[in-house]
Amino acid sequence: MYETYAQVYSKFSSRRTPWGGISVCFLPSKRGLTDSQLHALVQCVANGRLGQGITYATSTLFMYDYLLTVWDEFKFVWRPRKITISSVAFFLSRYAAMAGAIVVLVPGSETIPAISSTGTVLRLVSIVASEFIVAVRTWAIWGRNRKILLTLAFFSLAAIIPAAIIIGEDVVSSHVQALVSDEFIDICSLTLSNIDQGFVVPYILTILYESVTLTLSLIRILNWRKTIPKNIRAPIIDNLWRDGVLYFTFMLLLGFMNIGIVSQQGVPQIRTGGSQLQAVIHSILSTRIVLHLANSKDSRDITAPGSSVYTSRAIQFTSQFSTTMDAERFPHGDVPTYEEDG
Repeated sequence: MYETYAQVYSKFSSRRTPWGGISVCFLPSKRGLTDSQLHALVQCVANGRLGQGITYATSTLFMYDYLLTVWDEFKFVWRPRKITISSVAFFLSRYAAMAGAIVVLVPGSETIPAISSTGTVLRLVSIVASEFIVAVRTWAIWGRNRKILLTLAFFSLAAIIPAAIIIGEDVVSSHVQALVSDEFIDICSLTLSNIDQGFVVPYILTILYESVTLTLSLIRILNWRKTIPKNIRAPIIDNLWRDGVLYFTFMLLLGFMNIGIVSQQGVPQIRTGGSQLQAVIHSILSTRIVLHLANSKDSRDITAPGSSVYTSRAIQFTSQFSTTMDAERFPHGDVPTYEEDG
């Protein structure tokens, strides 16, 4: 519930304080405020607090997940000391999101164009790297099929190019704008650009791209689940199913949420919080996909009860996402296995 006008008015102090990207400073008692101006200021401060609360929560969530998985990251990604395209994508997805989570906590991050633009670029890099991980995973599931590769490349470019153009225009045209009126620009302002509702386009394209990768993955995985009896099914198949559905579900919900936020004219302060949340969830889920696949190649999973002891030569799901093309055909269809690297 918002505070009354009198409460907001009485809380203004001579010290400039950032509230969710909103600068609140002293209002001289000589300056009279109309009822509509006070109402607009209350709404502005309330929306700013909500947006700042979301960014604080997303940064906390990311750091918590990082502490939970940093040892697995060292063990499965960096200890093998193999620098691959996939490990680079993992690094960009994880650490661009970390940098973004830190940038949004900098005081004035929403009212200084340079800092705001840096956060926007970091979110884009993290999301693109996360989607690349999912694309490589999908390609590996299909045994490095050329048609699948071309399909993924087409939809990737169709999503990335417009998003990059929009982000570029956002960075170039960023400026501080008063959210109430120019008279109160020092009280309630935010870094905005000429894009405005144009940010709906990247969210829609991301949803379409993720629908393609999910559909391609589930076609293959559902075939395995239907044709391979559960008592001989390798655990990695269930991991692929779970991670794919979980990733798409969260991205779909967040995508529609951000489309709704961008479409609302009166709440620009919440946009950064919503986009930061989506970037963080992208990073968390995509990097966990890598860690789950790397962990699944452990031989204890292969020989565990309820697993199939596959002999050789099928898809290898490792932290490098490598595959072999000479997969044997099993009675129940092509099945995935996994081998230790070296």
